[in-house]
Amino acid sequence: MHIQYIGEHLFPGEMGKFFLWLGFGTAILATIFYFFSFYLKDHKKIWKISARGLYIVHALSMVTVAVVLYFLIFKHYFEYAYVWQYSSLELPMKYIISCFWAGQEGSFLVWALWQSLIGLVLLRLARNWETPVMIVFSLSQVFVTSMLLGVTFLGTKIGASPFTLLRHTVDNVQGTIFAMPNYLTMITDGNGLNPLLENIWMTIHPPILFLGYALSLVPFSYAIASFLKKDYHTWIGRAMPWTLLALLMLGAGILLGGAWAYVSLTFGGFWSWDPVENSSLVPWMTLIAALHFMLISRRQNFALFAAYLLITLSYVLVLYASFLTRSGVLADTSAHSFGDNGMTLQLLVYLLVFFVIMVVMIVVNFRKFHIAKEDILLSREFWMFIGSIIMVLAAFQIVFTTSIPVFNSLFHTDIAPPVDRVGFYNRWQMPYALLIAGFIAFSQFLNYDANEPGKFLKKLGIPFLAALVICIPIVAYGIVTKLNFIMLIVFTLFALLSSIYNMVFQTAKPRNIGAIITHIGFVIFVLGTVLTFSNSRVISKNTSTMDLGDFQANAENLVLTRNDTLYMNGFYVTYVSNKVEGNTTVYMVDFLSREGGKFKREFTLNPSVNVHPRMGAVYNPDTRHLINRDYYTYIATVSKEPDYIVIKAIMNPYINVLWLGSIVLIVGFAIAFFRRARHRWRSNS
Repeated sequence: MHIQYIGEHLFPGEMGKFFLWLGFGTAILATIFYFFSFYLKDHKKIWKISARGLYIVHALSMVTVAVVLYFLIFKHYFEYAYVWQYSSLELPMKYIISCFWAGQEGSFLVWALWQSLIGLVLLRLARNWETPVMIVFSLSQVFVTSMLLGVTFLGTKIGASPFTLLRHTVDNVQGTIFAMPNYLTMITDGNGLNPLLENIWMTIHPPILFLGYALSLVPFSYAIASFLKKDYHTWIGRAMPWTLLALLMLGAGILLGGAWAYVSLTFGGFWSWDPVENSSLVPWMTLIAALHFMLISRRQNFALFAAYLLITLSYVLVLYASFLTRSGVLADTSAHSFGDNGMTLQLLVYLLVFFVIMVVMIVVNFRKFHIAKEDILLSREFWMFIGSIIMVLAAFQIVFTTSIPVFNSLFHTDIAPPVDRVGFYNRWQMPYALLIAGFIAFSQFLNYDANEPGKFLKKLGIPFLAALVICIPIVAYGIVTKLNFIMLIVFTLFALLSSIYNMVFQTAKPRNIGAIITHIGFVIFVLGTVLTFSNSRVISKNTSTMDLGDFQANAENLVLTRNDTLYMNGFYVTYVSNKVEGNTTVYMVDFLSREGGKFKREFTLNPSVNVHPRMGAVYNPDTRHLINRDYYTYIATVSKEPDYIVIKAIMNPYINVLWLGSIVLIVGFAIAFFRRARHRWRSNS
């Protein structure tokens, strides 16, 4: 029986579907037409003009799809499953924006949108490289847009559409509200955004991260295009600015994710080595290595194979990260992954196609571009090469351990991931970080090609001795006590001082200010990480007469009765009051000092608990940021009794050093990108 539904807004959804299919179709045709333009001798210009026009239609289609989805979200059209699932009437406008990428469909749309817009820029800048580059670029768009189709073909699900009606998510409407023509009158609100995503960082982090993912396709496309053109060197100069921009955006996205985790999650840190976090970090690390191999390749051909391998592998790893996050394979090991929505096979095909393209192109062309050359041991390019290899090994260790659930699924094994995830990765990554810091220090005093050993060793002396001197009070005051941490502190200080020395006095030629600032940011970040990790500690402890049930809970949690004052690590803390705001209860906890028998309020923290009616309790921490430390507090247990709360408090010293390093790192990449882009633009002109 056909039901005439009342009040549904079907036109915008149908419009969105039309432009999705138009975008998908034009991506296919653009790929084919660019292919013909490259390989057919006749009518090359007509094929190219047609392909360009088709791609422009594709990009405009994706923009239209995004506008339509935002329209549905802002209008709260809950007849659409995606809108109902992730938005609600109570959400503030700044978080309504986040609904766009809260689910799988929106995430893929952001990715497809960014890539489509980047493709428009390539049409303007690629010039005589446009045709081979856009063959690869448009092919990727075919796969990404297919993730949004939401159709079933020969029993296989192809994509998930953001324009699926809510009533189409049930197999049979009988016995449900969808059997009633006026069902919309019974849906008074949407399911709402996950409370953890109601954070300003989550309005910035996902789109920036996806922009980094999209940008990493450009150097991949240039590398594959160079094989098609049989031009094995020119591509490096053209891909270099795009590689730097991808590193800038991907790095910014990762760091913004760390900032979100620090203020929203309750592990008290910025990085927990979660599998989804790792999957986004690994492509950034391989891109770093690829960038250095590209720089070496412009002077020494022996690194060209490594440049090809790493620049193409980086985009494959981006696809692998998407597969890990969205296939459901990490559902039991990561709090950030999506469940399996039936697109696992499609994601795997996308990944394998680009992996095969990478392998076939490198193998077929290997002898044409690979020329063996004797290494000069005391040269900047040699130590850059070794440092980049170390970075690749560090990335391999991360991706290997992160992939344990994949191995278990493929080979039916039962390998257990590390229980103490943070400790495990920190131990493994420590030697890599130490070596990389050492290579950064060495490279600041080396010119390309040969160097005189005597002069080189003299240059090293001043910053190395200065690093040892600075490290002495750090060890003497007990800031760092473990030998491996002490060694890392020495080498990071060595790298920091060497980089600053090079920036001020130019210890090597040529001098790249952007690269020096990036290295300074990196070593400051590592220094801050070591200082924070080695000194962070839980400062709360149960001093009340109430038993919290086990040893760990009593050792790490403090029970506060309203208006009672208890001592905690140099402060006296008082639970003052609480305030209910919708589903959220905000608690006021004063931190006091004591002078002359009187209490003085130093600051107030407001941890909160969002008891979501459908998603359970979400614990939101609050942090007091001081110059040399943070005090981080959250509600450990929701109590039914309003007169007391149980809190956990963590002190994170020196964490501002870490954030400073993050900012300097991003600024360094930005400077390097703009310098390289300006040079590229001038050469094109």
